[in-house]
Amino acid sequence: MIKSERIAKKINEQIKVWQKDHAKLVVAIDGYAGSGKTTVADFIAKQNPDAQSVHLDDFIHHWKDRKKMIDEAKDKSEVFECNWYRYDDLEGLIKEFKSKKKGVIKFKTYDYDKNDFGPERRFDLSRKVLVIDGIFLFHPKHKISKMLDNSVYLDVDFAKADKKRIAREKKKWGKDYIPENHPDNWTKHFKEAYRRYVKEHKPQKNRNLVFKV
Repeated sequence: MIKSERIAKKINEQIKVWQKDHAKLVVAIDGYAGSGKTTVADFIAKQNPDAQSVHLDDFIHHWKDRKKMIDEAKDKSEVFECNWYRYDDLEGLIKEFKSKKKGVIKFKTYDYDKNDFGPERRFDLSRKVLVIDGIFLFHPKHKISKMLDNSVYLDVDFAKADKKRIAREKKKWGKDYIPENHPDNWTKHFKEAYRRYVKEHKPQKNRNLVFKV
């Protein structure tokens, strides 16, 4: 059993406890890029038939809109911190889930390979647990931070996570990989934003669960 799977198992054990107080439970997993959030969330859903996993990356704005925001912003890191994702759609999903309705709800999701929106994804509203993974989920500027029932933080060494992420990106993009010191690589703005988020808002504090990864 790999580490992400073991973490998911521990979270699922807690989910059973948390469900006693919630007919519909929303759990969020935050952590730096490369900390394993998405892998853990997928394992939770795989292990738990009550759970529906939701990836914040599916709710990203189109690259053309992101580029425009970056080009026009005085502080480009703030774009990542506050406007990189379609938070309104995610808020809508949580509200529909909490309303105890059955059936499904559809939202457009992003296809990173095509760099465009892909087919709509169907989210099962009859599930009892919504597990959301993403960055900046506990940021006080985002309404969703107030809509969460329980929270999990994956605490990772940034340098090690960066090394892992870069290796993954190089493998994926091959000769098209853009180094982080290139003007067209926006990762440096994300890194600035996330470090500020950790320093100012301490997302690892007051969480229900924290895992060192």
